[in-house]
Amino acid sequence: MKQYVFNQTCDVCASADVVVVGGGTAGVFAAVAAAKEGVSVILTEKFGSLGGSATMALVTPTMSTCVEGAPQNSYLGKELETRALAAGAMTLRGVSRYYDPTLLPVVLEQMVTDAGVKLFLYTDVIDVVKEGTAVRGIFVRDKAGIHVIEGKMFVDCTGDGDLSVLAGAAYTKGNPKTGKNQPISLRYLVSGVDMQAFHETAPDSISLWDGCAYASCTVQVPHNGVEKIMADARDAGDLTPEDLAYWQVFTLPNRPDTLACNCPEIFDYVDGTDPHDLTNAQLVGKQAAMRQLAFYKKYFHGFEKAYISGFAPMVGIRESREIAADHIMTLAEATQYTKYPDAVAQTNYPIDIHGFGDEYTDEHVKGIETDKPYFEIPFGSLVVRDLDNLFVAGRCIGCDFFVQAAIRIMPTCRSTGEAAGIGAAICAKEARSAHDNIGVRVHKTMVQRGADFDI
Repeated sequence: MKQYVFNQTCDVCASADVVVVGGGTAGVFAAVAAAKEGVSVILTEKFGSLGGSATMALVTPTMSTCVEGAPQNSYLGKELETRALAAGAMTLRGVSRYYDPTLLPVVLEQMVTDAGVKLFLYTDVIDVVKEGTAVRGIFVRDKAGIHVIEGKMFVDCTGDGDLSVLAGAAYTKGNPKTGKNQPISLRYLVSGVDMQAFHETAPDSISLWDGCAYASCTVQVPHNGVEKIMADARDAGDLTPEDLAYWQVFTLPNRPDTLACNCPEIFDYVDGTDPHDLTNAQLVGKQAAMRQLAFYKKYFHGFEKAYISGFAPMVGIRESREIAADHIMTLAEATQYTKYPDAVAQTNYPIDIHGFGDEYTDEHVKGIETDKPYFEIPFGSLVVRDLDNLFVAGRCIGCDFFVQAAIRIMPTCRSTGEAAGIGAAICAKEARSAHDNIGVRVHKTMVQRGADFDI
């Protein structure tokens, strides 16, 4: 391979006690939580909007942790809901939260600025400054060039563990049985839909309430009315077998004629850290969406005037890297419904592994007999191994492939972000190492601030 050497002297453009990289679900909560503990905070985000998968990848609605009573293991989660409901960016349906991905970034940005966080949008981390086992700064690139942001403590909320890997952290990725990552999705919006007519196409399998609709189909649901329609379309050559593997649509708040499509899924070239695979997902995904739109118009009622009103600018990644942490959660711990004194989140969300054919799994952990059927995430799973001042939060925390399939949902990512932010603030104020035993203290701080935990 032909190579060039690139050398450049870079100025320090900013510094803070805590630097959070990645402005998605976990990153916003990490930054705001740290700021509320009284330290200076910088939040960097490579896109021009906050929210990550929730907004840029159009991943809506939020799923439930499936813990009885749905306790919110994040006090900032309550604040977000209050703000989002007031702004008309969210509606409640049972334990699910349906939100508008266009308005939600406005709410998140207000939370960040109100907390005093210094925000750097359109800013991508490209390298780190290290001294021994400590990160001293990050090299970032923006339209003005390459700069350094210094900090005392750092939190990796990139989703793929980019900062941790740049700093030299170990990681795993993919199913240990196959080496393959979970499928990538490119979500899209379809507007101009008559929801009542859509419901009447298959009333037993297309739900409708208060003008909102929901429908889902996988090859694992053989008696679903939509599955029969899709199978007929496949046999006629209007859909591919991959289209039937996973198809799901939801409505959005304040958009009574719009469906958010949790598809298409791409089953090959699924490495979310490979730019070629990401490019492929955008190209193949858009082609599939156009094919699916034609299918809607031909086979469903209510789509006569339908059109694609938006493609997700960010590819939806379910799983890429899992960063090596002080505590790496395993499937065995999940099946034992393990509890920890330094718990930062509780969940009984299914082991939800997407894939084609036999790769697909969607089942709750079959654990021991207990009146507390859920497992907990310990603070140690957020502490990046072998680095003194780096935490990780979100879907790439320290866990195995199977546990990751259960903890990757947004409520859990929020909780880990909140905990990492509090931990980083404590360490910054008291000149502690990330590996110091502060997990129980972080848990208590979350509870004191208003987080709910089932006990």
